[in-house]
Amino acid sequence: MDEPRARGVSLWLMPGGEAGGRLSALVDSLAERLGTTPFPPHVTLLSGIDAPSDEEVLATSRSLAGRLPPLAVRLAAVEGRAEHFRCLFARAAADAPLVSAHAAAARAFGRTPDPAFLPHLSLVYGALEPDTKRRLAAGLRGALESSFEARRLHVWRTEGRPGDWHELGSFGFPSD
Repeated sequence: MDEPRARGVSLWLMPGGEAGGRLSALVDSLAERLGTTPFPPHVTLLSGIDAPSDEEVLATSRSLAGRLPPLAVRLAAVEGRAEHFRCLFARAAADAPLVSAHAAAARAFGRTPDPAFLPHLSLVYGALEPDTKRRLAAGLRGALESSFEARRLHVWRTEGRPGDWHELGSFGFPSD
């Protein structure tokens, strides 16, 4: 079976520093252990952006980042779904600042905010048996970094398979 492919451009919040290193190592070790595809750890703020040019999406993203505060992203329970890109993930608290950032991103790109916005940090892309997901989720309780501060908006071209994805740019949030 072919691996599902993503489309367009995505806006990500990525953990940096020590938290980013730990989460990246976790995603990589799970991918190696399970034979799945590794990817950079991130929380998607908006996906599937279809803009006429990279320059346009970068200009809009730069303007958006200039209006966002640093965001505390709190990771909670590990869950799994029967969806390739949400196979195993840590749910992020959908608190007011994060939901507001999603809404601002959607509006910046002429879209309606998604009422079903589910902020999360994926740990495994693919298809795993429900029992395997439950075992992994139970084993990861307490092992995840509980939170990180997102201080930049990362713009990724997420066309095709995760190995083909690449960052177009990133923009810092204003500091207090």
